[in-house]
Parts: sequence; structure tokens; C-alpha cells
Amino acid sequence: MRKEFYLGSQNKASPNGKPGLLVLLIRLIPLLGLGILAAILGYNLANMIPAAWRVYLGLVFLGLLLSMIILDTEPGWNIVLFLGFAAVAGMYLYWSGAEYSRWKPWILFSSLVLISLVGGSVLNERFGRTAKVLFPITILYLGGWIFFLFYHIPTALKIIWIWSGLILFTLISIAVLVRGKIKNPEDNLVPVVIELFVVLFNLCWLSGLVWI
Repeated sequence: MRKEFYLGSQNKASPNGKPGLLVLLIRLIPLLGLGILAAILGYNLANMIPAAWRVYLGLVFLGLLLSMIILDTEPGWNIVLFLGFAAVAGMYLYWSGAEYSRWKPWILFSSLVLISLVGGSVLNERFGRTAKVLFPITILYLGGWIFFLFYHIPTALKIIWIWSGLILFTLISIAVLVRGKIKNPEDNLVPVVIELFVVLFNLCWLSGLVWI
């Protein structure tokens, strides 16, 4: 009777045999950690890259991003492209001028990651499906940054835009965790790692821009 009760309680805790958030994080952390290390490496190597090369690296960055999206389920290639993308992303994080020498950006970033984890553990797959509407919003949001490269905007509007991005990418990170949480144990999680890394990269970047 005790065994049956234990198994029943386990099934309730993990409906339909899907892994919970903790199991998902354990599976994600090794590759996600490698991506973070690659980004740190790129960040520290960025000051050694001549300014004239940044345009060409921008093309490499876009090429890696598109290839990573297309080949995200291709074994081997997806990991190589992901690590290459993470390294170049770290370089652009350095060149962006985001401020990381103080505690405030890291406190903000850590708080948003914590909110994402709580949201990912509490919300169900219905939120993951609803969050699909965030993708076109993200395209418009990033398009706004391209606009800002060519046109000067008031500081107050820029601050509002940064905080809007922090809210947007926090919601996306929750959606990624919810979608990953309901995957089967045998599913390939590299696409989830790639999505989560890109979202965390944007959260880290925007957290460093708040106090410039």
C-alpha cells in the first residue's frame, strides 16, 4: 500500500510522466554552463579585437544565429554553432558599453532570473502556448534598437525601452522554461538551451544598460 501511495504521489507531482523544472535544469545546466563560459571568454578577448573587425564579426554573429536556428536539432553542429555564437555574443556584450563593474546590474539580473524560475515552476503549458505572441513583439522590440542606432532619442524614452525589454525577456524566459518542463525525457534539449541562452544574454545586456 505504501509503495502504491508513493507512486501515485509521484505521478501527481509529475503529470503525464513529464520532468519537472528541477529535472529540466539539471539537464540544461551542463551545456548552458559551457555557453556561459564561451561568452565569458569572448567578453575577455573583445578588447584584443581591432575596431575595424567588428563589422565582419557582426556578419559572423548573424550567420551563426541563423545557422543555429536552422540547425538547432542537428546533432554536433548545433553545439558547435551554439558555442561559437556564445563567444561572439560575449564580445558584443563588451562592446555594447553595458556596465558590470557595480553590483546593481547583477542584482537586477539575478532577480529577473529568480522570477523566471518561479514563473517556470508555477505556470503550466497553457502559458507556453499563449506566449507565442511574444515572438513578433520581440522582433519589433529589437527593431527599435536598430532605429536608435541612427536616431537620437531622449534618455527617459531609452530608459522606458530598456525596462520594457527586461519585462519582455523575463516573460519569454518563463515561457521557455515552461515549454522545456513539459518535454519528454528522451527529447533533445539543445534547442531549449539555445533559446534560454539567447534570452539570458538579452536580460544580462539590458541589466547592464540600466545604470549607464
